[in-house]
Amino acid sequence: SLYNMFEIQFPSNESLETIYETILKAHLIKLNEDITNAASPLTATTLTLYNYICEKLPPTPSRFHYIFNLRDLSRIYEGLLMSTIDKMQTPAQFIRLWRNECLRIFHDRLISEEDKEIMRKKLTELVQERFATVAEPVNLDPILFGDYRNSMKEGEVQLYEDLGDFPTIKPIFEEILEEFNLK
Repeated sequence: SLYNMFEIQFPSNESLETIYETILKAHLIKLNEDITNAASPLTATTLTLYNYICEKLPPTPSRFHYIFNLRDLSRIYEGLLMSTIDKMQTPAQFIRLWRNECLRIFHDRLISEEDKEIMRKKLTELVQERFATVAEPVNLDPILFGDYRNSMKEGEVQLYEDLGDFPTIKPIFEEILEEFNLK
C-alpha cells in the first residue's frame, strides 16, 4: 500500500520538435532573422541525429554507458541558448555551434573510433543534406568553442564563441598559463 509505480512514455517526435523548436525560436528572436529561420530545420535535424544514434549505437555490455535520453537533447539546446548577437551573426556560425554541441554531447561519450566515425559521418551527411549552402564552413575542423577568450581581462564579459583553430587559441592559453604560474 505504500508503493506507487509511475510510467512516463517517451514523448513523440512531433512533441519533442514542438518543445525544442519553441525554446530555440524564443531565444533566436534576439538574433539575425536568417538564424531564426534555421530553428525549425535545426530541430528536425537534431532529432534525426538523436534517433539515428539511439538506433545505431545501442548500449551493450562493453558500451553500457551509450544511453542517450532527453537530458542529452536538452544539453545541446542549452549550448545553443548560450549564443549571443555579438558572436553569432550568420546561420553558418549558428549551425557550427550546433555541430559543436552535438559533438560535445554525443561524440565525446563514444569510446571506439568506429562508433565515433559513424557519428561524425552522419553529422556531416545531415549538414550537407539540410544546410547545403553553409556546409563547408560548418564542417571545418577543428571545432573549438569556449568562453575564455577574455578570461584574463578584468570586467570583460565572457561570451561563448568559436575560437578558431589551434594557432589562434595558443596565445590565449599561454597567457592563462603564465598568469596561473605567477600566482
